[in-house]
Amino acid sequence: MKLQRVERPILESILEHAWESRAVLNPGTVREGDYVHMLYRAVEGDNFSTLGYAKLDSEGNVIERHKEPVIKRTENFESHGCEDPRIIEFDRKYYIFYSAFDGKEVRICAASTEDFKQYKKYGVILPDTWDKDAMIFPELVGNKIIFIHRIEPNIQFAYFDNIEQLLFPDNGYWKKYMPDLEKFTVLKPEFDWEKRKVGAGPPPIKTDHGWLFIYHGVDDNLVYRAGVALLDLEFPDKVIARYPYPILEPERDYEQKGDVPNVVFPEGTAIFDNKLYVYYGGADKVISLATIDLTELLDGLEKYKK
Repeated sequence: MKLQRVERPILESILEHAWESRAVLNPGTVREGDYVHMLYRAVEGDNFSTLGYAKLDSEGNVIERHKEPVIKRTENFESHGCEDPRIIEFDRKYYIFYSAFDGKEVRICAASTEDFKQYKKYGVILPDTWDKDAMIFPELVGNKIIFIHRIEPNIQFAYFDNIEQLLFPDNGYWKKYMPDLEKFTVLKPEFDWEKRKVGAGPPPIKTDHGWLFIYHGVDDNLVYRAGVALLDLEFPDKVIARYPYPILEPERDYEQKGDVPNVVFPEGTAIFDNKLYVYYGGADKVISLATIDLTELLDGLEKYKK
């Protein structure tokens, strides 16, 4: 069970645009009607990042691309980069969770938009700890907002009553949460290809079988691959199936050679006619696309139910 790649990368850097002249990578996506909104990490110079915007059709063709970044480095905590966005449509608004890098530390930040033209930034939403791969479920589960994040080497969930509590947390929340991190751990490295660490990919997708959860795994040689698991619909902290093999791994030249070699890094999805489209970064240099029949993917997971 493997994803099928399109012929070539769907988005590459533009040398004439200084802010994205070095690389484009790690795209967050969300479908709206017949189109896909994409926010992607754009790199210039000595690894300084902002977030760019592109609009795609159902086949992955770029039909619109902004000439300037839409989320820029405006604060000290993101002075080196706004990186690796995930987009979730929630309560009639698009929420964006991204990593902010100040040259030494990585922190999770949030922003929102209603039209992908105007953006509101909320700043750092977690304590000062190295944390990445953040997003929320696209709907309430058990009347809770479930926040996904990754403190190495595992994936954790945190639970909030409403979006405001997540975006503007009481300091006491995280003081209670952090010492009990094991209690909130959902996914740990299990196979050799993800032995070093795992991290969430795109936001979970609700299906009749459970929450489809694509993630990345890193082995001891720092090769990044994509895996997939199925989470219980009512209690998503329960993993009900997990495919033991990667569904995507670095095989093509643009996935094996780049700023960081041997990386496939999925962050966005869309579904058209029961086909799952997975948008991913290749070798921290380009953006590409791979697809699979959704029924085939779910049937494959059924064989590995726990």
